[in-house]
Amino acid sequence: MWVDDLGVYLGAVKLFWCMDCGVPLLDEKCSSCGGRGIDVDISPPGDVRPAFRREIEVLRNVVKFQFGVDLCCDGCVVLNKVPYLDHMDEVIMDGEIIGALRFNVFKLSWEFLPKLAGGRVIWQQGGGKWVCADKGAVESILQGSANLLGPGVLDCDHEINIGDHVVVVDSNGEVFAVGVAKKSGREMLARERGVAVKIRERGILPRGKETNRGTWSDAVRANEEVLDMFEKDALRFIRNVAKNYGRPVTVAFSGGKDSLVTLLLVQKALGENFKVLFVDTGVEFPETVAYTERFIKKLGVDLLEEKVASDVFWKLVEEFGPPGRDYRICCKGCKLGPLTKLIKENFPEGCLTFIGQRSYESEARFREPKVNVNPWVPGQIAAYPIKNWTALHVWLYIFREGVEYNSLYEKGLSRIGCWPCPASKLSEIEVLKETHEDFYKMLMSTLEKWREKYGYPEEWVRYGFWRWKRLPKGHLELAKQLGVMLAERPAGGKKITYCIGQRGERDGRTILSGRFNSPLDLSRIKNIANVMGEVSTSIGEVAVACRWGEARILEDGSFTISSGSEEGIDEIKRRVAHVVVKALRCVGCGECASACKRQAVLINWGMAWILEDRCAHCSKCMEVRCTAIYANSGA
Repeated sequence: MWVDDLGVYLGAVKLFWCMDCGVPLLDEKCSSCGGRGIDVDISPPGDVRPAFRREIEVLRNVVKFQFGVDLCCDGCVVLNKVPYLDHMDEVIMDGEIIGALRFNVFKLSWEFLPKLAGGRVIWQQGGGKWVCADKGAVESILQGSANLLGPGVLDCDHEINIGDHVVVVDSNGEVFAVGVAKKSGREMLARERGVAVKIRERGILPRGKETNRGTWSDAVRANEEVLDMFEKDALRFIRNVAKNYGRPVTVAFSGGKDSLVTLLLVQKALGENFKVLFVDTGVEFPETVAYTERFIKKLGVDLLEEKVASDVFWKLVEEFGPPGRDYRICCKGCKLGPLTKLIKENFPEGCLTFIGQRSYESEARFREPKVNVNPWVPGQIAAYPIKNWTALHVWLYIFREGVEYNSLYEKGLSRIGCWPCPASKLSEIEVLKETHEDFYKMLMSTLEKWREKYGYPEEWVRYGFWRWKRLPKGHLELAKQLGVMLAERPAGGKKITYCIGQRGERDGRTILSGRFNSPLDLSRIKNIANVMGEVSTSIGEVAVACRWGEARILEDGSFTISSGSEEGIDEIKRRVAHVVVKALRCVGCGECASACKRQAVLINWGMAWILEDRCAHCSKCMEVRCTAIYANSGA
């Protein structure tokens, strides 16, 4: 099994199960019956969550398809995300991990990998894909042998195919192993030499204690004390941070579960003395936008909403190519820029924003302090009141409060974001195909155009390689296994670069010449160059005088700069490159406008323009790594 990242510990990895109440526990003690739960040995990072309607449907359908068994999913079914190239969850029922539900990246379909507990359920319900081993083979496997060899097979399901997941039993009908078939059922019955089953897990299961099957309402009652403790800690944190910073308070809302709980906590802690921030990126799911506006109105708090035109994302893609997990042009242009604008317009002196970000989501978020100055959004101090909560804490709190949540969770999405997001897993793109076919077709059509432009094979789209500019190790290996060779994806459009030419000295000043790789639009250069200094023009040339020296930029792409110091040469060279990229590749994301305190940057006709009579040449707007600069750098 390949993983993109190691299974890192992002917090306490614990899950308990009350066998009397038949529910999962966040801590060992059950608040409902007072008993002690059994420890469920889940894998890290341990961000467990409830299984919702579609996830249960997928699980039951896959088990039925593979083993011919109707898996009974009454009661609480818990999922635990584990590292894999795509989507894989441990499935916990009745206090046992019965197996893993995985979206196979080769087959592009779901499969169930039973563990011993799941194998026992399948066998007891008369499921197929079983192999019976003789006494010698049983002893060998229980002592550590990795394989069931052909001569050790007593009997098996005739319908087994190579690669099937199988349940292995002894002659008494006791499940003692699960594994993967290396021979077909008919080949196994020949009992010839060679590996029949590659063993994944082995052991003698104790006789399971009968357990009740509780509901999620029962689970809320069983976890009442833990929920109260986590709530009190969060409320104390919110009140202290709000008091210490003394800024206007806001809550970032995305329409997802984490921002929902954060919003509920802030309202409990501070009453109505805050506002909700929501950015409609133009590529939100319609369910998310409708839910957000409906829920905030019902809650009775003020909503500050920034709506991004629906074509902005597609213009970014047209200019820079598809976004990637390592090439987040969409976040820059559709989320952070508009959010910065929203905050600047409503809170010119900045604000404190409570955000539903949790350590269990990623290593980067684990390392994030609980309060910090947001480096991506000027003027925003970010605070994370549910940083140490697991997804199960979040969901049990939502169930306890009895509030509406986004219906997309019931449709199979475990995270809520923009529908063409490159962070989506292949399994989530399949959900998009099922639930929003028009969106799916739009995304696939766009990707096909870029695939043809890049000269990539069809697998670039089919296996989701488009989601990176530089493939991570696991996906490089996947491409290799598929026989697909993919060079690093270039940025869309023509990247603006320059080369340095002659260098000389004149009157004690250093003179440097260079040339950009394309002709320049001097009308745009003239306007944007105001951020550097005083601008003058002549036929075919723009000249800029600034505190570091002078620069002359010509229509054919050539330029010369002069300064009295090496530091000045480097600074002018960097700023000239910035001006040219900004002038030629700006898409109007608005980040530079938000950075200007004199309101000297106007977003019009889909790009930024400098209002020359207001510009103080302070270059503050150049310190922002806007979408054009980010994309041209190749991220």
